[in-house]
Amino acid sequence: MNSIDWNNVAKEAASQTDAEFNKQLASLTNLKLSEVDAFIKESKITNANAIKTLKLIDDATISNNEKAKAISNIENGLGFVISLVSKVV
Repeated sequence: MNSIDWNNVAKEAASQTDAEFNKQLASLTNLKLSEVDAFIKESKITNANAIKTLKLIDDATISNNEKAKAISNIENGLGFVISLVSKVV
């Protein structure tokens, strides 16, 4: 019986998930997939933290100051926002 490399299976699944997330983010913006890939890698943010950050940005019920404080508490959230904004401006 062949041994299954579960660590490799997990890495492949994570890679597929990252690729799908980047495709979805590219489809929601005017950014190319290569640009999304680049700023995700540049900001070193996880998909979960990127989603948290984007949800905060989109939340119209909280002030910009509250958003800034909350984003600063998300690991690599600020770097993600800066990378994202640099692609827009």
